[in-house]
Amino acid sequence: MKASVVGLVLSLFAALAVAQTPAEPPVAEPTPDYGIGIEDVLQVSVWGESALTVRARVRPDGKITVPLVNDIKVEGMSPDQVRIAIARRLASFIREPNVTVSVEEINSFRVYVLGEVNRQGPLNFNRPTRLLQAIAAAGGLTQFSKKGVVVLREQDGAEQRLRVDYKRMVSGDPTQQNLYLKPGDIVLVD
Repeated sequence: MKASVVGLVLSLFAALAVAQTPAEPPVAEPTPDYGIGIEDVLQVSVWGESALTVRARVRPDGKITVPLVNDIKVEGMSPDQVRIAIARRLASFIREPNVTVSVEEINSFRVYVLGEVNRQGPLNFNRPTRLLQAIAAAGGLTQFSKKGVVVLREQDGAEQRLRVDYKRMVSGDPTQQNLYLKPGDIVLVD
């Protein structure tokens, strides 16, 4: 009988210990690599080859020019993908080229805010930006705003219109999302 009581007590302590063990925090979703865009400025360097170091702005055709490599399309690629592509092309000229690619300036994350805001026009951002952040950067709504917002977004060659009721969004209505904006979005405020 004593053995069964001792066993019961030990199993209760074990159960309590498991119950008090903090759960592991959820694993965060990995963020996708930065996609290089038009007008971004890249620094490309090849270790031991200073003549191949360039600072290049991504042209409207999505390309940059690198010595020995000539033009290379970089729009939409990550810096690491560009590094690998340049190293492959240089391999016929340099034995085991050690290439570094860094983004010096982010100029491609531009959205346009128009309508009943205090400062209309293009806005440049250097990080993921939500709709309310863009409206705040545009000086907020004017006194004449009806608080209706439409986000125009090009997706797969077609224009999407995403309607948002500003009043309901700021009041916490879950049907009205504070959207993450994408480069090139146009925010129309009425």
